[in-house]
Amino acid sequence: MSELITSENLEFVVKKNFEIKEEVLAQAIRLQTNPSIMKVASVPQLALLILQGFGLIQMPVEDKFWSGAIFVKDEKIIPVINTALPRANQYFTAWHEIYHLIFDQVSFDHFIETDNTLEERKAEYFAACMLLNGIDRYFMELPEMEFISKIFYCMATFQAPYKAVLVSLYEYALRSENKMLCSKIKEVFDYQFDDLSNRFRMLGLDDSLVCPSYVVNTSSLQGKIKKAKEENPELHYHEDNEIYLKNIMSEIVLLTRRSE
Repeated sequence: MSELITSENLEFVVKKNFEIKEEVLAQAIRLQTNPSIMKVASVPQLALLILQGFGLIQMPVEDKFWSGAIFVKDEKIIPVINTALPRANQYFTAWHEIYHLIFDQVSFDHFIETDNTLEERKAEYFAACMLLNGIDRYFMELPEMEFISKIFYCMATFQAPYKAVLVSLYEYALRSENKMLCSKIKEVFDYQFDDLSNRFRMLGLDDSLVCPSYVVNTSSLQGKIKKAKEENPELHYHEDNEIYLKNIMSEIVLLTRRSE
């Protein structure tokens, strides 16, 4: 999870992004140029495939501020994605958590919270690097239309959340000294949309991107337990792993309830 970004702290967030850009971009390029990892066409779906290798749990949690986490307990690492959020947010969160799993050397304690703000910012920027590469060029080449509609087209094409798109475009606007674009982004940054699905449909865009999936899926972790059972049937710690899975699911519910 990361800090809540608003028009008030947008300048600060972008400043931090500029400071970490070289390091995080290099990490993203390392992943993007690894042929053993980048073997599917859909970058958002690839994030979920990578997390499945770590025993991904997907479950709906009715907390719009809780997008996911990495649970670490007894040397077991379990990524969790909240499927009650729109699919675009799930994809972004998936790449965020992949940063923690592959590149973060300092955040693992019990589960990742917002206290380690630098690593959280790096994870957010990493997700943007993976999903939003080339968005500035795409945005500038869109035909003339309402500004918000352009943002929705960017969301649909890059399968990314509203604010993630705006942050990336704001970075571009600062680099290119486009004051008009900076002003427009700040003007709409804090908008809340109750009819986002309808707005997408009116533009001829697939609205499933801005809808929750409500998937409940623990098959990756259950598959790991089953495989371990088949390889070592004489051992009894598999039952402990199954109990551990149930405990993790219960703990997620308890933790998110505390934030209500």
